Amino acid sequence: MLFVTPVGPLTLGYIENNLICHFGDACVDQEPSKKLAKQLRRYLDGKQIDWFEVDTPDGPPFAKRCWDACREIPYGETISYKDLATRAGSPLASRAAGQAMRNNPMTILTPCHRVVSSSRKLHGYTGTTNPQSIQLKRKNYLLTLEGQTL
Repeated sequence: MLFVTPVGPLTLGYIENNLICHFGDACVDQEPSKKLAKQLRRYLDGKQIDWFEVDTPDGPPFAKRCWDACREIPYGETISYKDLATRAGSPLASRAAGQAMRNNPMTILTPCHRVVSSSRKLHGYTGTTNPQSIQLKRKNYLLTLEGQTL
């Protein structure tokens, strides 16, 4: 299922039985549930969605802990990569927490956009640090939807 956003298309669906949600146009094997699609549409319309009912995807143990911790960040709030690493049980692993966010297969559903640098500046989203990149524009767009300004 494809959603049109001001910062590019967003794909939601299943590929090889794995739920994905990411920017870009991908061919999915199976559509998402109507409930999940409705939740995502409401979110993109600027409505507060506190929790998307999805399972944590498969991945390395630390990444899974980071994804779970990230899903606990309340709507409209942000934390630092260091805080995320601490919540995932490894306070010194902020770079690894950043990698987990970079490899997040479920953008928005696991709200990696809510994890920011300790200086509270837009930095690093899907691996880029270029402030003019579409990736950081997407992060800013999602934070703005939630009432955040950095």
